[in-house]
Amino acid sequence: MGYRTRRAGALALAVVMLAGTALVGCGSNNTEEPEANAAVEGVEVKVGFAAPLTGDNAVYGQGMKRAVELAFKEANMSEEVLAAGYEFVLRAEDDQGDPKQAVNVANLLAGDSDVIGVIGHFNSGCTIPASPVYEEAGMAMVTVSSNPQITAQGFDVVNRIVARDDAQGSFAAGLVYEDLGYTRVAVIDDSTPYGQGLADEFVKTFEAIGGELVAREAIQTREVDFTALVTRIRSLEPDAVYYAGAHTEGGLISKQMTEGDLDVPLIGGDIIFSDEYITIAGAANAEGDMATILGLPLDQQARGQDFRAAYEAEYGVGPEAYDSYAYDAAAIFVQAVLASAPTRADVVPAVRGIVYDGVTGTTQFDENGDTLNQAISAYRVTGGSWEQVVVE
Repeated sequence: MGYRTRRAGALALAVVMLAGTALVGCGSNNTEEPEANAAVEGVEVKVGFAAPLTGDNAVYGQGMKRAVELAFKEANMSEEVLAAGYEFVLRAEDDQGDPKQAVNVANLLAGDSDVIGVIGHFNSGCTIPASPVYEEAGMAMVTVSSNPQITAQGFDVVNRIVARDDAQGSFAAGLVYEDLGYTRVAVIDDSTPYGQGLADEFVKTFEAIGGELVAREAIQTREVDFTALVTRIRSLEPDAVYYAGAHTEGGLISKQMTEGDLDVPLIGGDIIFSDEYITIAGAANAEGDMATILGLPLDQQARGQDFRAAYEAEYGVGPEAYDSYAYDAAAIFVQAVLASAPTRADVVPAVRGIVYDGVTGTTQFDENGDTLNQAISAYRVTGGSWEQVVVE
């Protein structure tokens, strides 16, 4: 197979609000105010949200929160929700990307009897310890976390709207070895459940298809000096470095690789796919670096262009990598409530059994809560921005 690059987000976008159509599926585009005699007394439906709103991964958590707020704003103007007499509201909590804080947040949300379900968490290391709290409370959750362990627990409440790390790791290994021709690779993870799990999946497939692992290294989150690490790896003469971890440390590694004369690309997982990664590394240092992401680029998602236009019109900035998935997660809760009732017990089976056509495509969960849509795509830094790599 070969590959080519495509400019991310290059398609022209019509400035149209989604106006509830993508959100509620069969809802109408008509957003006119209902007649006074048709008004229904509102019932507040509270949905929880948990993600890093501060700290290194706040760029993702803040973006996802904006997407959920947009989804609920549009839902509350839709004919279906108005006719049902519901008003969807968000209770957002900051887990700081910290597992202990994530458990505290989960207990706060579970202890609020008005919260019927949860969108979150972002980091696998937060979702894994928080999910038993939601299972005990009988609260449906929809997450973008990717570690396979999350849905392997057998919990009825846990649902994942993106592909798993075993799919991402295998995809990346094939891209690196078969498409790019890099046969000798050093692997670094950030010692988190996400990083370790993704790196394990990459190594398993990479070695199985004939690749040579020249080093397996681990760093710690918030580490900043990778000089010794770069020196060790440079002496092994790898064709590339595969990094599984956050964009903050990843950007510093890329920068210090260039400064340390380790002139090979850094190829990472989905959490480095941010403009902040390029800023931290420096555009010249990041040139040629690559990232895989869970799902398709926004301009290739079913309603991605409309979502981008609505998001930018609302907030004045573009969406981050997982904002469209957070938006669809919010929409799934809306549809689940409309199809059942605004209680935890009713929403759990309604979410698990849903078939939802949204911004990101069709979401349907299997018996473990994993989405059947396991799409993966890849990007390369070219000229200071991310461009899609299309494998043929």
